[in-house]
This record gives sequence, C-alpha cells and structure tokens, in this order.
Amino acid sequence: MELYDLQTIFDYLSGQAIWWGLLLLMLSAMIEYIVPPFPGDTVTVAGAVLIPTAGWPWWAVFGAVTLGSLIGAAIDWWAGNWVARNQEKNTWIHRLLDREKIRPKVDKLIHQFEKHGSVYIAINRFVPAFRAVFFLAAGLARLVLWKVLLFAALSAALWNAALLALGYLVGYNIEELANWVQRYTHLVYVGLGVAILLWFGIKLVRHLRADG
Repeated sequence: MELYDLQTIFDYLSGQAIWWGLLLLMLSAMIEYIVPPFPGDTVTVAGAVLIPTAGWPWWAVFGAVTLGSLIGAAIDWWAGNWVARNQEKNTWIHRLLDREKIRPKVDKLIHQFEKHGSVYIAINRFVPAFRAVFFLAAGLARLVLWKVLLFAALSAALWNAALLALGYLVGYNIEELANWVQRYTHLVYVGLGVAILLWFGIKLVRHLRADG
C-alpha cells in the first residue's frame, strides 16, 4: 500500500460529506471483488482513519464497507452460477473453461468448493487479490447463495473490524498504518508462494516415486 495513495484518498474523503464518503467506501469495497486490482483495502483504511480524526461513526464506516463486500461477492457468485447453469451456451467464457488444459482444473476446483466451500469463503477476505475467485468458484459449484453470503459476511466483518480497529488505534499516523497493511499483504503473498512451492514439490515427489 503506497503512502501517497492512502494520503490522497484520505485527503479526498475527509473533505466530503459523510453520506457521500460512506457511499464511496461501499462502492470501493464492492468494486474490489469485481476488479481485483482495485485498491479497496486502501480506501477502507482511509475510512478507518476518519473515525478518530473526523469523527465519522464507526458503525457507519463498518456497515458501508461490509455491505459493499457482500454486494461484490454476490455479483461474483451470480457470474459463476450463470456459467454453471448455461453450459450449453457457446460464449467465450464457456469455450475458455472447456479447453482441454483448463477443464480438469475447473472441475477439480468445483469439487473442492462442493466439499469445503464454506471454509474457503470464510477465509476469503484475508487473502489479497484472489477474493473474486472464491465467489466465482462458489457460483460454479452452485453453492446456495444465502450460505455463501453468510460466511462472506463473517469474513468481511472480521477483516473490516481489524482494519477499522487498526485505523482507530494508529489515528493520524497514516505512514505507520500503511506500513502495517503492506507488511501483512507481503506476508500473505510469501505464505501463498511457499504453499504453492510445497504443493509442486509434493506432486513432483509423487510423480518420481510413481515412475520409479
């Protein structure tokens, strides 16, 4: 998270009416689920700082970002569910998913979500950049929407509460706040990288043993 971006967003939001700022917080949280590169967490953190510095109600900020997260999650689920319910259609997304190298991976992902979808949804908010994939997969697996949104709400509530608490405690020190979030993001990426390497290592060892 760049300090310059966070400071710019904070400066803009602090000069707006509360109702407009809350609407922007909600929209940013929603867009992050639809367009993953969008810096939704940066906007949420800026909103968190406004609680102690500008007197914005914590419950209003919390409600705005959580509601935005649920709307974005529902849109992703709907997109995945639409693809699953319209297998006979010949759209570019159906052709892409039906490619020889992609279809087995998609089927495996759907199978995993059919078995452990609730767990994946519950942790989605704590995994940067991949949140949309969780809900697209949930839709492809035809998981029930209300259950998906229930676990999505739990995940979003915990994550947003952590961000708001951090923003409230740090207060005016935006640089320190940006560093905290950036360190967490880097830690998650390192953890994901290690997990992927371990997965490939296990697959390679099994393959070598099978050949031997």
